[in-house]
Amino acid sequence: MVAGFRRQSTETLARVGAVAGVCAVAGWMVTQLWTQQNSLATLQNHTSGEGVSGLELLRAQALDHPRDWRWSLLLARAQHDEGDRESALRTLRPLHRLHPDRPEVMALWALLALETNQVAELIKSLNERVNALPAERRLSLGLLLADLQRMSGDAQAAADRYLSLIKDSPQQPEPLLALALLKRDQGQGAEAIDLLRKAMTLDKRLLSPAIDLQTLELRWALEAARNSPIRSGLRAVTTP
Repeated sequence: MVAGFRRQSTETLARVGAVAGVCAVAGWMVTQLWTQQNSLATLQNHTSGEGVSGLELLRAQALDHPRDWRWSLLLARAQHDEGDRESALRTLRPLHRLHPDRPEVMALWALLALETNQVAELIKSLNERVNALPAERRLSLGLLLADLQRMSGDAQAAADRYLSLIKDSPQQPEPLLALALLKRDQGQGAEAIDLLRKAMTLDKRLLSPAIDLQTLELRWALEAARNSPIRSGLRAVTTP
């Protein structure tokens, strides 16, 4: 019964994360680039009998369509997936220079930064870039920045950025959900549920019967109680 409860809770959390679209870089890349990956598979099927590899075809398409940044981005992603990080960086660098405000470009750039331990430099540049944007255009890059701060261990900076995005985009559920998940990870179940309820008022998809709010509320409340500092320096481990 306990195992079934944990499984149900995990599945519910996964649905919330999928709707939120704020599961840091890796999850963001999966949700945003799946159509491009499908395009690569389609191209490979069409050329399988001609002895042309997918990378070669993508490279040719990128050269033939220099103004369409999507081909170069897809090429960089394919190079990364093939394990050729240096080529991916060379392909992505001009896109990073020309399209610093495109979340798709910056998400792959962030993934490469994570893999090469250059997150601190990226966080600094992203912070400057986000602050320079008008408030109404900060959401996508701001979420990416906050996720990177969170992944690098600076939970307070991430929380501050989420709060700033909530103020900048009061009608968008994403920063509310992102902050809710951060609070949940910190064992602050009551605060997390309150944020989730506010997000639900902004996005009808979050009112789906598939999302069991009572299960979430119980789980997060239990985790908040278990992670309360009963003794100095001791915290319970969050259940998977």
